[in-house]
Amino acid sequence: MYALFTAIPLVGHINPLLRQAEALQRRGHQVAFAGAAEVRAHVASEAPSVRFIDLGPLGPIAGELRRAQELASMDPSFVRGAARIVDSLWQVWPGMYDGLRTAMAAEPPDVVVADLFSSAGLSAADAAGVPCVVNNPDLLGAISPKILPPADHLPMLFSGLSPTQLSVWSRLAAPVLRRAAVAYASATVGRRLNALRASRGLPPVDVHELLRDRQVLVDGAFGIEYQRPLPPNVEMVGAMLPERTPALPPDLAEWLANGPPVVYVSLGTLAVAPDAQLLKMAEAFAGSSTFRTLWILRPDQASRLPSPPPAGLRVLDWGPAPTAVLSHPGVKVFVSHCGINSVYESIHAGTPIVGIPMFADQRDMAVRVADAGIGVWLNKQLFTATALHAAILRVLDDPSFARAIPQAQEALASAGGARRAADLIERAARARAAA
Repeated sequence: MYALFTAIPLVGHINPLLRQAEALQRRGHQVAFAGAAEVRAHVASEAPSVRFIDLGPLGPIAGELRRAQELASMDPSFVRGAARIVDSLWQVWPGMYDGLRTAMAAEPPDVVVADLFSSAGLSAADAAGVPCVVNNPDLLGAISPKILPPADHLPMLFSGLSPTQLSVWSRLAAPVLRRAAVAYASATVGRRLNALRASRGLPPVDVHELLRDRQVLVDGAFGIEYQRPLPPNVEMVGAMLPERTPALPPDLAEWLANGPPVVYVSLGTLAVAPDAQLLKMAEAFAGSSTFRTLWILRPDQASRLPSPPPAGLRVLDWGPAPTAVLSHPGVKVFVSHCGINSVYESIHAGTPIVGIPMFADQRDMAVRVADAGIGVWLNKQLFTATALHAAILRVLDDPSFARAIPQAQEALASAGGARRAADLIERAARARAAA
C-alpha cells in the first residue's frame, strides 16, 4: 500500500500524521508526506524515514501566516483569533491543491490521509478518485454539528466553558446556536472553499457534508475529551506520540537532574507572546528557590527578556523533543499553551500542567485539563506574575494533580494511538481495493 499524507504548514497538524505514517511504514507500507517547502526540515528532523514531497514554497504567504499567529496571540477573543488564522490559511489552498494533483498523477496513492483543515487535500483526493481518510488533531467540536449527534449538555467550541458551568438556559438555547454555527460556517468557510474549488473546475460542495462518508480519526480520547455519542465513521484514536522517547543531550540531562525541581515552559510553535506577557512570565520564574525553569523561547522573543537572565532560569531557542524533557524525573510542571499535542505529551510523561492558552481551541483544552484534575489554567491577559508563581507552586505542592494523570494515560492508551490509526487507514485502503 502507498499512503500519501498531507497537512497545512502548521507543526501541530503535521506531527500527528508523521506518527501515523511511521506506524504504517513499520508494517512495510510505502508512505510519503506532501507539504510546503518550508516544512521539509521539520519533517526530516521529526520523522527522517518518511519521504517528503515538496509542494513548493509558501513565499510571502509564510510571513502573512506568521503575522496572523501574532495577532491571534494578542487578541482577547479566541474566536476572532482562530478566524484570523483560518483566513490566512486559505492562501495556501491553490498551491497545495495543484502540487498534490501533480504528485498523485506521478505516483497514484492507494489512500490519502489529510488533516481536517487541509481541504485542498480532500479536494485533490476526490478529483483523483482516491479514498481520503481525515485526521482531526483538534477537539471533537471542530467537526461539523451536522455530522456529530447533538450533545447539548456540552459547551460549544471556543466557549471556554466547562459542562459544569452551563446553565439550563444555555442548554435550551443550544439547538439554536448549533443552527447558527452551521449557517455561519456555510457563509464563510463554505463560500471560500467553493470559490477555490471553482477556480480549479471542481463542483461546489456542502462544507458540512465533506466528512459524511469518510473515515475520520480524532487524536484524543474520552476521559480528557468530554463523553458524547459519535457517528460510525468517527473514531477516537488517542494521542499520536513517537514510538520511542529520544535521549536528551547529556549537558541538559545533567542540568535537569541536579538542583531543585524544574518547570518546563513552552507556548508552542505558533504563539507569539506580547512583551507584557513575557515580562510577567519572566518575573514569575525569577528568583525562586523552590524551582528552576527551562524556557523554550525563540531568539526574537528571548531578546526582550531582562538581561542577564536570573539564576535558575535557562532559555533555549528550541529544545529537544518535548516528550524527552517532560519525561525527565526532574521536570515536575509544564507551563503550556495547552495545544492538544502538548497536553497529550505531558499526560504521556506524567507531568501536570499550568496552562496559559493563547488562541483558538487552546482555552477549551485548558478547561478539559482542569476538569480532568491534571492541571490549572490562567487567563493570558489577566494573569499576574504573582498568580503564575502561585499556580506553579500549587501544582508542585499538591499531589492530587499527579495522581489524576494515570487515569488520563489509561484513556489515551486504550484508544490505540498511531497503531489504531494505522489499522483504520489500512481498512480504508482495502475497501477501495475491494471495490
